[in-house]
Amino acid sequence: MELIGMSLTSSPEQAEAAQPSQPRGQPDLGVYPWVAMGVVVIGTFMSILDSTIINVALPQIGLDLHQPENIEWIVTAYLLALAVAQPATGWLADKFGRKRIFVWSMGLFSLGSLAAALAPNLGFLIGFRVLQGLGGGAMMPVGLAMIYELFPPDKRGGAMGIWGIAAMTGPAIGPVLGGFIVTAVSWRWLFIINVPVGVVGVVLATILLRDLGYREARRFDLKGFWLAGLGLIAWLLAFSEGTQWGWESSQIVGLLVVGAVLLIGFGVHEVHVHEPLIELRMFSNFVFSLTMVIAMVLVVAQYGRLIFMPLELETLRGMSALKVGVILTPGALGAASTMPIGGRLSDRVGARIPAVVGLSVVAVTTLLLALITVHTSVVYLMVVLAISGAGTGLAMTPMMVAALNAVQAKFVAQASSVRSLNRYVAGSFAVAILSTILTAQIGSLSASTAVNLSPAQIQTSYNLIFWIAFACVVATVVLAIFLPGAAKTREYQALRQEEQDDMGRAGLYGE
Repeated sequence: MELIGMSLTSSPEQAEAAQPSQPRGQPDLGVYPWVAMGVVVIGTFMSILDSTIINVALPQIGLDLHQPENIEWIVTAYLLALAVAQPATGWLADKFGRKRIFVWSMGLFSLGSLAAALAPNLGFLIGFRVLQGLGGGAMMPVGLAMIYELFPPDKRGGAMGIWGIAAMTGPAIGPVLGGFIVTAVSWRWLFIINVPVGVVGVVLATILLRDLGYREARRFDLKGFWLAGLGLIAWLLAFSEGTQWGWESSQIVGLLVVGAVLLIGFGVHEVHVHEPLIELRMFSNFVFSLTMVIAMVLVVAQYGRLIFMPLELETLRGMSALKVGVILTPGALGAASTMPIGGRLSDRVGARIPAVVGLSVVAVTTLLLALITVHTSVVYLMVVLAISGAGTGLAMTPMMVAALNAVQAKFVAQASSVRSLNRYVAGSFAVAILSTILTAQIGSLSASTAVNLSPAQIQTSYNLIFWIAFACVVATVVLAIFLPGAAKTREYQALRQEEQDDMGRAGLYGE
């Protein structure tokens, strides 16, 4: 009997190709993947929004709590908790299921938000930010793993691109919304707004999500968790405080050495333990390791735009945080608009072409940012940032898909966690190094008048940051040439489909 919509002369191969790409080891999911997408997007947006909305409110929070000193720990504690949550996320998702961990994470994040809104002093606020970070740190990689697994291999790029819209919209809205709320109401509302969104998300996730995805009841690697967690804390704390404490200080040197010893110990332990917390054999795959290196180097350019462009506009041109947020918005919207395009292209032609094109666009726009003067118009900056964001979005989704396609299906949750952790660590390192370079040039990141430099000289110092970012992006363009093309992508898609089918038939895929 012919398939509906197929001609009587269609070949069996054509008929098979025309059928939906549904994993054969699982029941027909129908519209469920899109339902899950909607729920996951809520958590993704909430987590990313919170990481950008707070920054503009730090001075006001310090004044209100009568503790302006150490106020940066509101951000540092959140980022440390995010990083510490990553190594265990893969194990938790495989052991207890994607749905359960996602619901727990969203609930913990919402509870931490409510507690932060009621915090009586800075110490409590920092502690509650840790709760937020532990929840938010798990939501992102688990949500991404869910989206990846629910869609067939030849549709995953497009699906992850749509997920990426939420990931990019958060940075676009965060600074503007944060500036408005702090000005119009109170900084406590920056946390309160998460609560109703989180409650709705938990309810929807509990009702609508299904317990699908790879499951494995392996023993928890407690030693590996402590080695990784403490090592990451040591390094990230050193990166965070290096500029302030001094890179040659005994505290920073000690943290860097201790962190290195712990992380090397983690690597040695993971290679020899029977059930590792993170399967380091993933890095033996060239494509997976390549995407991690590209993402790490690209972060330098991204943080140059997200961190140092606002500093430049606020300190050199005297703009308000709200106005700076408006200027940066086109960049995030540009990335959100092209992520689905990059994803669909990666499904069809592989990651190489969209990544090379997108990164080339980022390289050109980063060069333009390195050449601006104190008289460059705001409109020009917004256009360049929008184009740069579009290039970033075009390249980002293909690299995510290539990374997850390259590893075995049973390692998807772990690979997603490693990818997320890679960006956090690279971002912290990039900010630390670039801040040190800029401080050496102008003497202060917060007040350009602290040294006797002309505006043109200060502008030149900021431009140096973007020259460094430009060199890094050029390197990523070269590396992206070695990403998989169409043939290799189809090979990976077939392998992942076969593995997923086998897991479904073996009862290792949830319900």
